[in-house]
Amino acid sequence: MKRVMQLRHLTYHIVNSSTNTTVGDEVTHSFSTNVSIITVGTQHALDPLTTVKAWVNNVDNASALIQHEWHSKSLFTIFGEVDTESIDKSPKVELALALKP
Repeated sequence: MKRVMQLRHLTYHIVNSSTNTTVGDEVTHSFSTNVSIITVGTQHALDPLTTVKAWVNNVDNASALIQHEWHSKSLFTIFGEVDTESIDKSPKVELALALKP
């Protein structure tokens, strides 16, 4: 069994609590591969039921999602990711629906 040792540091700052606007960062270092990944992101509530999030990292990924709560904690999410180093690759787009009774 391969053991993976990681060190992870997270920070975030609330910019505007009324719109749930925050910025944050994450630094992850893997000791087994000696690779560090730095991610910086933000989120903002468009309205009380809709949130937009976006983040980029130093390994050439940029991602974003929009999430809408449409019925009693049930969520509809659209997610997109692009490899900024390989623009000729197609971006990834995902749709998700989480239903709670």
